[in-house]
This record gives sequence, structure tokens and C-alpha cells, in this order.
Amino acid sequence: MRHYYERLQHFWAGRQPREKAFLIALGAFVAVALFAQLLWSSHQARQRLSKQIPQLQQDVETLQRKAATLQELRAKPPSAAPAEGNALLAMAVSAAEAAGIREVAPQLKLEGPRRLRLRATVPFDRWIEWAAALQRDGQVRLVSCRIQATATQGSAEIDALFALPDPL
Repeated sequence: MRHYYERLQHFWAGRQPREKAFLIALGAFVAVALFAQLLWSSHQARQRLSKQIPQLQQDVETLQRKAATLQELRAKPPSAAPAEGNALLAMAVSAAEAAGIREVAPQLKLEGPRRLRLRATVPFDRWIEWAAALQRDGQVRLVSCRIQATATQGSAEIDALFALPDPL
């Protein structure tokens, strides 16, 4: 290291006063340019981050809501075991009435203690609501389904098989 310092001193001593002034001015210019670049980069980074803050705050709020929902779900006691047999049929009939498709009640048939079959022509949007309610509220899953359009607009011929999950 000392060797480099001595070489620098020797180089500097061999320069004319005019060259020394030019090298000092050049060094000052480079230092000012680097400092200006540093200021500009920090300004650009600050602007970029200030644009990201609202989105990040929204993400934090979303995560907090999801965490609160998760805590609520963990605090709830486990839901009751799904109904079987006639209780399954009764639950499906009441869900159909709630969805506004009472006409499916006589067409619901049990196929064993944990399976339910529907063969009917119903308004499609109400059938979707009913099937979603069965899955959401009764833990009943759609096993198979055949949907065919009918001549009546908005109606469909449905052949669907629902089942309760297997007990553990």
C-alpha cells in the first residue's frame, strides 16, 4: 500500500501547476457528478416506492382480513356430521324450496344411504344455486352430472348424482 502512495506522490510532484489545477477540477467535477447521480437515484427510488405504498397497504389490509377470517373459522366448533338417508333427502328438499325450485322435490331419489339422484327439468340458474347450497351447507358433493338444454329458454334437463363424503 505504501508503494502505491509513494508512486502517487511521485506522479503528483512531476506535474505542472496547470496540470495539477486541471486534475483537481476534473476530480471535483467527477465527485459532484457522482453525488448528483446518488441524489437522482434516491429521488427516483423514493418516487417509485411512494407509488407502491397504497397497493402495499391494500395488500396488508386484505391479508389482515383473511387472517381474521381464518381465526374465526378456527374458533368455530367443527360442523355436525352430514346427514344420511331420509335426513339427506329432507335437507335437499328444503334447499330446493329455498332456491325456488319446489318442483324438484318429488323427483329426488335416494340411491343408497349416502347418495341422492335428481332427474328433472328445472331453471338452470336456480339449479346452480341449489347445488351450491347443498355443497356449502350440507357437505354434499356433485359426483356426476349431465345437463342438456331444453326448448324453454333458461331451463335445462338435469341428471345429477350427489353424494356425502365417505366417513373417516
